[in-house]
Amino acid sequence: MSDTNHDPFRFSTIAHRNHHYLSPLSRGKAHELLQSLTSNLSAGDIVLDAGCGKAALLRDVLQMSPVRGVGVDINQRFLDEARALYQRDAPGDPRLSLINSPLLDHVRPSGSYAAILCVGSTQAFGSFEACLRVAFDWLKPNGRLLVAEGFWKQPPSQDYLDVLGATADEFVTHAENAGRARACGYHLLRTATSSDDEWDEYEGKYCDAMMRYLATHPDDPDAERFSNRMQQWHGAYLRWGRATLGFGYYLLARP
Repeated sequence: MSDTNHDPFRFSTIAHRNHHYLSPLSRGKAHELLQSLTSNLSAGDIVLDAGCGKAALLRDVLQMSPVRGVGVDINQRFLDEARALYQRDAPGDPRLSLINSPLLDHVRPSGSYAAILCVGSTQAFGSFEACLRVAFDWLKPNGRLLVAEGFWKQPPSQDYLDVLGATADEFVTHAENAGRARACGYHLLRTATSSDDEWDEYEGKYCDAMMRYLATHPDDPDAERFSNRMQQWHGAYLRWGRATLGFGYYLLARP
């Protein structure tokens, strides 16, 4: 029996092992977005990282402001790495809590969240629209949401959709994403998109990490399947994805 049958996140964990952020995001762009997110936060506020992965953005927030942070994810390996990195960088600091749980099942604090991060993980809520609705209810008045979601730069080809296992209506345009946020009642504070360089770095590290792992673990029972999967994925990125799939960041405020 393949190890993957025991750990459905194994491919993603290996492929992301050299990533800081688990999205096509540079540190400079992250810093600018987080400065805007944290500008109205103070000690006692709680920030949620929904589908946090390695909680890199949340750890950045804790360095930038005196808040407490809660990260929720279903990949225990990512959470273990996040905890180790935070203890390395902020030894003895008790402000980070990491929870291995489906997002909608986690126990929320008695007060609402002052800010929520959901970058590339809206599926933890069920969809982008569900993320907008639920986060609105979880936020304090004047609370902020930094959410990131894919969008179509151009209509996708059917061949690309087949590789993604997606449908054309799965994403809309960048402007339509922002419009959906406004329709949910948010004020739009700022937006950004991933550049081609950010995409190339993300997808390059993703492929390189997997192929390096497989080169040093040729007897891995998943080796052939993982290699084929990665080569197909990276080929699709180069042929279609780089020109077709965008990634947008939306900093929103609940009135």
